[in-house]
Amino acid sequence: MLIKLIIAILLALSVTALGHYYLFIRLISPLFGNSPFWVMTFFCLWSLTFFGFLILRIVPHFLRKIFEVFMFLWMGVAFLFLIVCLITSPISLFLKFMNYDDSNLTYFVILSGLLLTIYSMRKALKTPSVIEARIPITKNLPESLKNLRIIVISDIHVSGLIGRKRMIKLTKKINSLSPDIIFITGDLMDGSVKQLKKEVAPLAELRSKQGVIYITGNHEYYSGPKSWKQHLSERFHWHVISNSSHSFQFGDLNINILGIEDRHWLSHEKIPRRNDRRLHSAVYHLQRNGFEVDNSLNILLAHQPKDAKFMHEFPFIDLQISGHTHGGQIWPLEYIVLKDQKYNKGLYKINDNQHIYVNQGTGFWGPPMRLGTVCEITLMTFYPSSDN
Repeated sequence: MLIKLIIAILLALSVTALGHYYLFIRLISPLFGNSPFWVMTFFCLWSLTFFGFLILRIVPHFLRKIFEVFMFLWMGVAFLFLIVCLITSPISLFLKFMNYDDSNLTYFVILSGLLLTIYSMRKALKTPSVIEARIPITKNLPESLKNLRIIVISDIHVSGLIGRKRMIKLTKKINSLSPDIIFITGDLMDGSVKQLKKEVAPLAELRSKQGVIYITGNHEYYSGPKSWKQHLSERFHWHVISNSSHSFQFGDLNINILGIEDRHWLSHEKIPRRNDRRLHSAVYHLQRNGFEVDNSLNILLAHQPKDAKFMHEFPFIDLQISGHTHGGQIWPLEYIVLKDQKYNKGLYKINDNQHIYVNQGTGFWGPPMRLGTVCEITLMTFYPSSDN
């Protein structure tokens, strides 16, 4: 574990340092030369991206907001400029080979990067879009299935950048949709209860006929999962599912919700990955309570899409709902997400009877930017697949 951590730190150090060096030689050096001022400026910006996460954990909340704005904004700007630099690198190499002046290309890269920054920030900071998702169900279930309205939100990442005002707007938006039940599939916050309880507070006003069901994401395990689960259960009266289940009746339709902890729970509880029995525990909890599964709608809430690999062991589960990926958030990161998680955003067919839906995030993590994705509130409805 220690070796992996050291390798990860060295890799992050190398990648961020090389990225800043490349930006310097492409954008700063051609226009301003290698002046000590700009060298020191870029060194400070690199330090901000590399050491900033440590600082966020220790500064008071009012300073955290200021620090997050500078840190994450620069991270996003640097990434977008790096994309433009890489795309235009063949042109730059050609101009250098032909001994032409490439200052006009530098200005083009700067202008393009600024426009991308403005566009991607606008997409991230506006009110989340309501994405309607129709889910096919192969079972012969009661007609009331067609009337079920589920809201899914995920990866809000309440923090210094995403605070109380945005939560008030989000709560009003969701309540206006008149959901029958609300699912929150993890990564609700980035910070402790002490730091963020006031920022999260408006979400206590979320309303649906069957309440709110919540599972953890990986970021809860960076923020104190036990205290957050207790806070959300006792103060918000949410159904906090931890490798267990929750069942309810919707008209003549029985609905079983299984919820598992994020896989970071395994290391938190010092359980070897080979002994991953999270879903088995949830199924056992459901069966122990005597709930019917064959003639019911059975939904699994799992923060990371890659947990769908367990679905085939329990063919009675109709749908897995996940988040985590942010849809990649900023293009072209979706290709890295697909390699890690297999599923990126939207609805996928796992087999003839099972599907997975991946919410691309109701907020954002890190840079307040989205490119090729949107902040999503999922409005989920169901229909018998035989209706097609």
